[in-house]
Amino acid sequence: LIEAVAGLALIGALVSALAAALADPDGRQTAVITFVVTASGMTLFGIGAAFWGLVAGGLMTLLYGGRKVPAAPRDSERAEPALR
Repeated sequence: LIEAVAGLALIGALVSALAAALADPDGRQTAVITFVVTASGMTLFGIGAAFWGLVAGGLMTLLYGGRKVPAAPRDSERAEPALR
């Protein structure tokens, strides 16, 4: 019962941490990969998922660190210019 109550208490912290991690479009993919690998609970060579999540996040940062995600065009940019 105590573990269930503690788990329910941590839901708010988890949601706010995920919202903060996913707020930046440039780091969104890295944040998701890091979270998924860490949450998977996998163990490889006797090393836990927390370490492998950091490794996956670091690799994603190295691979996609310098790339910018193209911003979605605004409604005013999508509209065709008025004919004169």
